[in-house]
Amino acid sequence: MTPRPVTSGRLAIEAAIADPPDLILLDLNMPQMSGVEVCRWFKQDEQFRGIPVIFISGHQEIDEKVEAFRAGAADYIAKPFQEEEVLARIMTHLRIRRENIGLVSHNVQLEQVIAQQVLAMTASQLATIFALAKLAETRDNDTGHHIERVQTFSKMIAQRMLETNLIPAPIPIDFVETLYQTAALHDIGKVGTPDAVLLKPGALLEEEFREMKKHCELGARTLAAVLKRFPDNQFLRMGVEVARSHHEKWEGSGYPDSLHGRDIPLSARIVAVADFYDALTSNRCYRKAFEHERTIQMITEGSGIHFDPDIVSALWSIEGELKRTRVAMSDR
Repeated sequence: MTPRPVTSGRLAIEAAIADPPDLILLDLNMPQMSGVEVCRWFKQDEQFRGIPVIFISGHQEIDEKVEAFRAGAADYIAKPFQEEEVLARIMTHLRIRRENIGLVSHNVQLEQVIAQQVLAMTASQLATIFALAKLAETRDNDTGHHIERVQTFSKMIAQRMLETNLIPAPIPIDFVETLYQTAALHDIGKVGTPDAVLLKPGALLEEEFREMKKHCELGARTLAAVLKRFPDNQFLRMGVEVARSHHEKWEGSGYPDSLHGRDIPLSARIVAVADFYDALTSNRCYRKAFEHERTIQMITEGSGIHFDPDIVSALWSIEGELKRTRVAMSDR
């Protein structure tokens, strides 16, 4: 530690910018800037505010000392002074400074460790939930990689809507990523659908269709039960929305709640389009897959009726990329 004396407050600031010191000694009266002004400058700058400032001054008035401490001083030594006292106080504040730096470094490391543990726990939880969703999907041999594709298409649409300001503010910063994860849960309620209905290779009778529609409420109810235990979990909250409302229609004729327009959660509106697109472009035991162009046209015809017009608009703007992704993610 080598002292670097300067002749004015402004030069002190310039010297600190060039090479930040461990500690600053100031007088109240200095050329160009007062000691209090210099102290305030350091304390207003995030880079320098942690550096201890000690005043050494011949002013004995209490008001002068109070003003120095209000400016952020760590200590005030009145003249005349004993050299041993000044050195002792300097060493004390340098030790405190080192301890504070060490504490900050420790806290940063601790935050990093905690963040890594949270990420690991989150990844484990998502993997478990995804496995349950895939388990439900395996009951239907026709679906292939339907879940992964609906996730991907939902993320593509949401990202495009975000880029073109089609998503109304305010929106959570992690909306797109959360939607990507929760899209996997849209059909999780089908685990409770009877095989005779789920695996029927043809059109469903009215009673069978009523049974099929129950998967929305079953999936939402299952996730809502978990949400009660973790009410602040946004993943589960969106999962309930997607599972329950991805078969609602823009004009209000969907199920299970006959919601209309923007009363349908945005997450469910996006997944509804992604789910429809993938379902129609996939082979089924009772029909061949539709071509991409025909499917896009059907979605366009359903704009404002079945689907949110803004989502259809976003889909149109990425339809080329969507087609390439669908081909890349085809079942083999």
